[in-house]
Amino acid sequence: MNYLYPFQHLQCGIKALYNSLPQLLGAAFVGALFLGLVGCQPYKVKSPVLSAQAPPQNIPLEFQRKDVLGLPGLGWPHSKNNLALDPGLTKPRINLKPPKNMARQMPVGLLLPLSGPRAPLGRALMEASFLAMFDVADDRFVFLPRDTMGTPEGAVLAAQDAIDSGAKLLIGPVFGRSARAVAPVASKASVSLISFTNDQTVASNVTFVFGFLPEDRLRRVVGYAASKGVNRFGALIPKGKFGDQILIDYKRVIKNVGGVFVHSERYDRNTASLTGAIKRLGRYEFRKAALISKQESLASRDDPLSQSILKQLEQKTVLGSPPFDAVFLLETGKSLKAIASLLSYYEINRRQVRVIGINNWSARSIVREPSLFGAWYAGPSPQLFSEFSKRFVSVFQTEPHELASLAYDATALVALKAKEGPTGFGLKKLTAENGFYGSAGLFRLRLGGAVQHIFSVMEVHPDGARVVSPSPRSFNSSSENYE
Repeated sequence: MNYLYPFQHLQCGIKALYNSLPQLLGAAFVGALFLGLVGCQPYKVKSPVLSAQAPPQNIPLEFQRKDVLGLPGLGWPHSKNNLALDPGLTKPRINLKPPKNMARQMPVGLLLPLSGPRAPLGRALMEASFLAMFDVADDRFVFLPRDTMGTPEGAVLAAQDAIDSGAKLLIGPVFGRSARAVAPVASKASVSLISFTNDQTVASNVTFVFGFLPEDRLRRVVGYAASKGVNRFGALIPKGKFGDQILIDYKRVIKNVGGVFVHSERYDRNTASLTGAIKRLGRYEFRKAALISKQESLASRDDPLSQSILKQLEQKTVLGSPPFDAVFLLETGKSLKAIASLLSYYEINRRQVRVIGINNWSARSIVREPSLFGAWYAGPSPQLFSEFSKRFVSVFQTEPHELASLAYDATALVALKAKEGPTGFGLKKLTAENGFYGSAGLFRLRLGGAVQHIFSVMEVHPDGARVVSPSPRSFNSSSENYE
């Protein structure tokens, strides 16, 4: 189901909305609702409600200023039919009925760090969420923004406040510790939580891990490599808990695609450790000794053929090839360039071995590294993100954060499901088998809290990264194993 609907000519409105954010989004989100998009605030909340609906029109004058008891106005139009007299009282008793459009609203809590050191990230994700709201939402969708302050304690308070204000689903928070702290609050209220973390230990029946999972990227790039004839896989992975998990996932993915895991080496982040790991990975000393032995054997012969071969071997430093067809690297940036150069120096070169990875290697400094020409890596579709980025820049006059597509896609999904009413936020609807196609490519929510993203595969070239395998449009459109 594709929810990337055409932009609805609301750019000026969003600009006006966003320009007022510094005044509106304080510690308690106090202030008027902007753009006239919010005509109701059905709950006494600390933060403004953001809605895609227009304000109520033609409120009777008597209810704009005061109610029939002479008290401050209630803020909503009421008809005389809503008033009933209690025979035991000398004054009328008021039975309030919410407007019809209020009863059909689908409030959604947005939990982001809008203050503290991580406020810039929270602000960037909120921008993307606003863009998705105006791209996709109808008048059922109501945002309840809450500031987590970037801490687990703040996230719990924010989540509880949103739930107390009527939230039927929560988007956020960003970090794993905060998501873990909020999960029991959401579970107690029977409210689903779509968190931006990629910490899989947080996943549960009500908590979805919407962040990009390394295993999904591994599955994509290893599956693509296997489809191109790569069968033997090696790896060079830094030491640490994250590296431990990556290696476990890497081995499992290789087995699932029918490949052979040959060998891996781990290293500390210093030159000596890295150099030793590379030499062991490619069996450099063994291959060098084999070359020396061959040269000595040929030197003892006087025939022209032996002497010709001996002359050719003078140009080599080792004999034979590495024992694998592809090597997985977890680094990026300067560290990646340094490792790629050392791989080539110790005779693990791109003519013999394909470098594969799961990080974005499209930076100019990386694509110009000769040792990385032809490398494959998995990531969000650059074409889709480019389209999203253009819309984002046209509205906010700034480039989107690299995680902005997560906020856009999560919000667009929820806004789409809000159109279906209360059943739209049920697990059956959220975990649709055919998934959704967003600004980062194909994804689907799974029972148990996992969120599966299907990435594109890019190849490094001197003039930039090129897509060699686009993200499929559906989970049934490719023969690759996505489970």
